[in-house]
Amino acid sequence: MQTVTVRGRVYNYSHTIGINTLSGRGFRYPADLAIGKDGVIYVVNQTDEFQKCQRITIATMDEDYLGEFGGYGEGDGEFVWPVAVALDDDDRVYVVDEWLCRVSVFDKDGTFITKWGTPGKEKGELNSPGGLVFDRDGHFYVTEELNHRVQKFTKDGDYVLGWGSEGEAEGEFRRPWGISIDNDGDVYVADWHNDRIQKFNPNGDYIMSFGTSGEGPGEIKHPSDVAVDSDGDVYVTDWWNHKLEVYDSSGVHIASFRGDAERLSKWAREFVDANPDYIKARLRVKNHEPEWRFNRPCAVQISDDGKVLVADNQRARIQVYQKEYDWVDPQFNL
Repeated sequence: MQTVTVRGRVYNYSHTIGINTLSGRGFRYPADLAIGKDGVIYVVNQTDEFQKCQRITIATMDEDYLGEFGGYGEGDGEFVWPVAVALDDDDRVYVVDEWLCRVSVFDKDGTFITKWGTPGKEKGELNSPGGLVFDRDGHFYVTEELNHRVQKFTKDGDYVLGWGSEGEAEGEFRRPWGISIDNDGDVYVADWHNDRIQKFNPNGDYIMSFGTSGEGPGEIKHPSDVAVDSDGDVYVTDWWNHKLEVYDSSGVHIASFRGDAERLSKWAREFVDANPDYIKARLRVKNHEPEWRFNRPCAVQISDDGKVLVADNQRARIQVYQKEYDWVDPQFNL
């Protein structure tokens, strides 16, 4: 377990969830996740050109597999390119399909309820939707990659408001992706192609932006998602640079994480232990450090108790850090 202490904050690396599978217990190109009640997580799985495995995996923080739902197709409850997931106050599961330009709604067990969404560029229409988040009033916000904007809807899909257009100025976007809301209701958007995070009030009025394009600490390139914890600290998955950046509420850089999965997940350990050839193959590898690190992190979510969950897309797993709120450094000079 790695402990990082920086600027009055302490993070412990907790554990890893996941293994690469096409179905059942595990993930395939996890693109987003949502945290429900009692630590249940919902993970969006994508596909490649050879194998269809579009689905939502349901599991616990302790890596207990609870089931899955979805599948490839354009019918009710099916997906072509699922990209985002969020839960409302009643634990209904909302899944955004970028290809179909629609939102599908399920109960917490994955039973299909309804869907809505019309492709287009007008108000209330969707064009390559990417990110999804609910506010405290039960409305949700959707980013649109190809319309370069954010729209707000009721949970039934009725249009409320929207803002943004293509560009680099304040309040403009170039292919926005992830989105989050803080305790004050302010909205944070991962402005993917502009290499920055923009912050707005609930009505879409610009407040500030932060993030400098680059590869160093605090710098980002193609941020894929953003999340805000209860202290107002902001977490950004840096897709291009394979890292997680943390900032305070004013946009000042706090810390960088590059992945610390030294231990295999429970599912991966059970698989390796049951296959002697895999054990021998791993023993022949002299340096496992590249395996520990993030590879195209796509999403980040924060639990109520300070767990930081990062969807590690190319590694088919979720890496979990714990932000400690009652950490005391031990006294060694006794």
